[in-house]
Amino acid sequence: MKRRTRVLLCLGVVAGMTAGLSGTSLAAGPDDTTAPGGRPEVRSTGTVVVARPGSAPIVANVGTSTITVRAGARVPAVTGQLVASDRSRQRLTVVDADGREKRAERIEAGDRLRVTAEDDHSVGSYTFAIDDPDAERRDGVYWNHPRYEGIDRTVNASTPVFPDRRCDITDHRYAHLVRQVTERYAVGNEAGDPAVKSSPLVYASHQVWYYTDAIAAAITDCHRAGGGIVVVPAGGSRNPDGAYYSGAITLLSRINLRIDTGATVKFVRNKTNEYYPVVLTSYEGSDLYSFSPFVYALHQTDIAVTGGGLLDGQEDMWNWRPWKKGYWGEPSVENKDTNAPYGTNGVLNAMNYADVPIQKRIFSDDGHLPATIPVIDGDMVRNVAPPADAVPLKSTFRPSLIQTYASSNVLIEDVKIRNTPFWVVHPVSSKNVLIRNLDIYSDKTKDFEAGGWNNDDGVDPESSSQVVMEGNHVTVSDDGAAIKAGRNVNGRRHRNPSEDIIIRHSVYNNDGGGSAAVSMGSEMSGGVRNVFIHDNEFGGPGLSLALKIKTNSNRGGYVENIYLRDCLLRSGISGMVQFDGNYSETVPFPGADVFNPTIRNIYLDNVDTAPSMTPGRTTFQMSSAASRSPVENVYYRNSDFYTTNTLDAGFRGNKNIKNFVVENVSYIDPATLQRTVYNTTPLNLLDQTEAVTDSGQTVRLTAASIAAPDTITAVPARTFTLRGKVDLTAYPDFMEKGTVRVFVDRSGTPIPAAVAADGSFATGSITLDDDQSWYQDRHYVAVNFYNGIDMNTAVYQLTSSLP
Repeated sequence: MKRRTRVLLCLGVVAGMTAGLSGTSLAAGPDDTTAPGGRPEVRSTGTVVVARPGSAPIVANVGTSTITVRAGARVPAVTGQLVASDRSRQRLTVVDADGREKRAERIEAGDRLRVTAEDDHSVGSYTFAIDDPDAERRDGVYWNHPRYEGIDRTVNASTPVFPDRRCDITDHRYAHLVRQVTERYAVGNEAGDPAVKSSPLVYASHQVWYYTDAIAAAITDCHRAGGGIVVVPAGGSRNPDGAYYSGAITLLSRINLRIDTGATVKFVRNKTNEYYPVVLTSYEGSDLYSFSPFVYALHQTDIAVTGGGLLDGQEDMWNWRPWKKGYWGEPSVENKDTNAPYGTNGVLNAMNYADVPIQKRIFSDDGHLPATIPVIDGDMVRNVAPPADAVPLKSTFRPSLIQTYASSNVLIEDVKIRNTPFWVVHPVSSKNVLIRNLDIYSDKTKDFEAGGWNNDDGVDPESSSQVVMEGNHVTVSDDGAAIKAGRNVNGRRHRNPSEDIIIRHSVYNNDGGGSAAVSMGSEMSGGVRNVFIHDNEFGGPGLSLALKIKTNSNRGGYVENIYLRDCLLRSGISGMVQFDGNYSETVPFPGADVFNPTIRNIYLDNVDTAPSMTPGRTTFQMSSAASRSPVENVYYRNSDFYTTNTLDAGFRGNKNIKNFVVENVSYIDPATLQRTVYNTTPLNLLDQTEAVTDSGQTVRLTAASIAAPDTITAVPARTFTLRGKVDLTAYPDFMEKGTVRVFVDRSGTPIPAAVAADGSFATGSITLDDDQSWYQDRHYVAVNFYNGIDMNTAVYQLTSSLP
């Protein structure tokens, strides 16, 4: 039976919030509360609830916004098994959906737990769900309940809480650190016409009150005192527009940077290291030293950016963005010249390919060598002199707006973000990350060019683990949520996978960029796995797909165990899901494409389109998949897709898929409401595929699998034919409608295969060529066979050496 779970977009206030708590700025110093005996004591703002040890019989799971309890559990038993993660005192109250308090009654689904801090201020709430012991059995392969709940539980327990210690950046202690600076920014080009791309930019300037030093001092004071909240209050700026102008803000451990509702931080448009110093960062999957992200943390623990205020990157057509394509006399980051005299994609990718030590990849505002660079040294960050033989270059690498690098226990919540130069929220090599209730808007499609031309991905976890993204509203012109894991050599040698990620209860829109709501790759060389996407809405006139997976043979790595369910696609220019195993390489290097693009274990369950879905689309767009490494294990069930097209349309150009399962999927004509229901029946080869040499020797081949990926069969010849048999148990019409194709190594041209009435097939002559730039220790022979949408591929890895 099809579930009718619908998208829940409003979760309310949940654990981890600190906005609005009582407290004053600290006039006497960052730690003004003293307990008996002279020991400092500052109350916690902790709101995170966790289960007490031994609570499993009653409390099944405590996630970041939901508590799952056993059926029949009553209020006292449940609240008695919950405690603040930092053991601070708080009051727990259960209310029903109408807000009426429950004291001894049973917990029902939809009830809420209200959390009140020790000073009687309400600071958060959770929603109750009832544990379903049969859910795992019913869902089968379509969901991994233990892993999902483990992610949710771990991130919740690791959500940072902070002492109720306030450092207000407008306090008189910091007044002398607020100074006037000249903000220099571009206002157009000399031609007065942006279409004249060779015309130089025209600049203007004005004086602004600059708050970076005050913010830094407040962060340092709060950090040294044991942690707390650095407050950017509404109405406290000296600037006429009420905004706080700043350069890069660097977070330290145990700091919550809170931008209050009504407050705006504008990041100055001066593209110099005076405002954005050279730090360890990442650009499109390659590590480097370049401009600091606007809000940045390096190797810190328990950090947050919260509040209802606005972070404004002030990027526009004339500022930061010209570096994307090199318009109006500016240098272009997209220059593929590996010997360019400034920092470009070509230069950085050459460093990546050669595995140049990261501390030598230095890019500054004018190509100077900074006196020091930050490095991670064990548990510390130290500023050291760069290597003496480092050759710095001018940077064109635009910074992310928020980036946490090698950090843990991260909360980014409630802020509004506008006008970002590059990726918006970018956790790199971080763990235990909660990104919640963000309002991100970045429309780059309304300038002089019709298409989007800024990389403004919304949220980009890169080589990060234990990440929950919930309640976010994201409108961008690039991918809404893009999961990365490093590019090429950098990713394979220096990065961990991006894994254990939840994306839920969110809206992802695209106004005109033609990108996906959620993507994996193309920078995924460290691997992407265990991603759960549910209860989201996807739409907007520029949205191409709900899910896009992109890789190529330069990348290595894998994308696997991706779960998409209970979502609604309102519009899609291309369709719902795209598999692209041959995504274009930015800067290709000869002989570097020696890896198999791996995409496997993709599950779609109850993923519908709206009746307003873009007409004529189909679910899957198989842009490319190598026969030697087919997309593997795609499951699709219990979904309605409004279209005039057919399910198999997306596979007409490429059918290199292994184990494609469809269960109860309806295609509905939006005009007539005529319904076509699709189901597939497994189509398999019998285990008797053989290589037959010219001398008549036969060798039984064993197919490679996820369980045995290195299965290699030795064939005592380089030339042979292949024969085997399709299991026709469920396909008596295969002779009339079915097809068998055999591919060798990287060739896209199939070897001719003759099929007999009983399903047996035999190929023409196959010759293995060892003289290939990509050849390592094996060849590939793929048997691709299909009957309509019933498709499968068997891959045999073999060598021509004698056994």
